[in-house]
Amino acid sequence: MSGCRERDDLRKVRLWALAPPEVTPLYEEVEPLRFAVALMISPREGFRIYGGLAEHLGSKLNRPVQLILRRTSAEVNDLVRNRQVEAAFLCSYGYIQGRKDFGLEALADPQVRGRIFHPSYIIVPADSEVETLGQLRGRAFAFADPLCRPGEPALPWEKGERPGAFLKRHLVIYGHDRAIKAVAENLVDGAVVDGTVYEQVTLSRPEEIAKTKVIGKSAPYGTPPIAVHPRMDLRLKRELQGAFLAMHQDEKGKRILRTLAVERFVPPAGGSASSMGRKAGGGR
Repeated sequence: MSGCRERDDLRKVRLWALAPPEVTPLYEEVEPLRFAVALMISPREGFRIYGGLAEHLGSKLNRPVQLILRRTSAEVNDLVRNRQVEAAFLCSYGYIQGRKDFGLEALADPQVRGRIFHPSYIIVPADSEVETLGQLRGRAFAFADPLCRPGEPALPWEKGERPGAFLKRHLVIYGHDRAIKAVAENLVDGAVVDGTVYEQVTLSRPEEIAKTKVIGKSAPYGTPPIAVHPRMDLRLKRELQGAFLAMHQDEKGKRILRTLAVERFVPPAGGSASSMGRKAGGGR
């Protein structure tokens, strides 16, 4: 890529990966919209996937969009709470915590295979002798985010036994795609990963998925939402929501949705972020 082309790209999307949340000028006269993503994947993969989404939003809103990547949903919640970003894409359990803490509102839900609920997968290496959840006892197991452990209720220690007593080791690997890779390469004996990320990796790295197998699933829960501060400007909120809800209506938007492994974005249940429940059967 030439230096000129690289500069053009940076004018459209600016990226901070694992960096402090200072705002750097975009060399634009129009104030940018700041869009944060709680990475369920590695920063490199995150920029590839979400960079196109941020650029698309900028074209629809007719203003530059700053893409800010963070490792955890807790970090992204802090950015939204402190009004350092206008919108965020974070995991379902991160959303629940933000809603509880400061009234975080869902703006749009990703729809995957016709549903807005999906499970997490408990995976092990394809050649592993482990076939049941109980056989994970004494093994090394990985999580992707301290705040987002959606598959944990399906795991054997749900009845009171601490993970540290059940497992030989339990590690936090920041990024669901990294957790998948760790299982595929036999670096850990198992992991719990977000179902939508597993679908993304199935599309982008099928050879890696082939080295894993699913031995259990959690109960379905809401797909990771696009969320905003409860006191966000109403006009901007409507414009931003409209941009997400219309993505499936043009070819460029469809290409970006395919990269996200999402069919389309749909409104929160009841048309109101404050009324939505994130678990299946929980008010949806």
